[in-house]
Amino acid sequence: MDARSILGMQAAAPAGTQASGAGNAPAPGGSLCIEARDLWFTYDGRAYVLKGVTLGVRRGAMTMVLGRSGSGKTTLLKTLKGLTRPQRGTVTVLADDRLDDRRAPAHAVAYLPQGLGLVRSLSALDNALTGALSRVGTLRSLARSFPKATLEEAKETIARLGLAHKLYEPVYRLSGGERQRVAIARALMQKPSVILADEFVSQLDPITADEILEMMRAVSREGISLLITTHETHVVARFGDRIVVMRDGGVIHDGPSGSLSEDGMVAILR
Repeated sequence: MDARSILGMQAAAPAGTQASGAGNAPAPGGSLCIEARDLWFTYDGRAYVLKGVTLGVRRGAMTMVLGRSGSGKTTLLKTLKGLTRPQRGTVTVLADDRLDDRRAPAHAVAYLPQGLGLVRSLSALDNALTGALSRVGTLRSLARSFPKATLEEAKETIARLGLAHKLYEPVYRLSGGERQRVAIARALMQKPSVILADEFVSQLDPITADEILEMMRAVSREGISLLITTHETHVVARFGDRIVVMRDGGVIHDGPSGSLSEDGMVAILR
């Protein structure tokens, strides 16, 4: 299979807090598809999980967010998606000429949680089709009556990801790598401008992880931006077009690929 063929929130400032200084400028160069400025977030009103995070995701780029457990990576993705609301700061989803701008901005941002969020009892095809729910209308989605063109699009997307022979297989029967591909297909059916993926390959063996990341790289080459969190330095070094490093809720490095060696990543995380 040729992988290349794969297809504002704002609030008052928290009292007594100070933004982390390093790396808190939007990514230079290239147009942005999503931009976050000065994000602060706390779950309990006391300890801040995000501390003044500012970053920009460039169109068609594969941005890797590196950080140890508890650094704020997952909360950042949830905030960018709009699943959590920051106590301070703004998230802006910018217009994309490839998309129908009448859609709600949230639909332009696909989110792949650590657990993937697939329905285990449904087939690979039915899971992929859930990505198109926002496009087919409420009544059709409730009746699971998709237009023929949408159905064929889902089948083609799954086939391009190497799962044509598993279209009707229940997800619970699929391997970890196959489930990742179904999750990618569902995200692509959403027709997003950006995909947020949380620790996307951390549970996979190295060979399968590389295969999945090569697919994601092919997706980015077609103009869909990617923001992927990980704690694995070799993944960042090999696949990241841009490297963002988080520690204790703040961004401590934000630079292009090659701006940090693997040894440098380990050192900056300590």
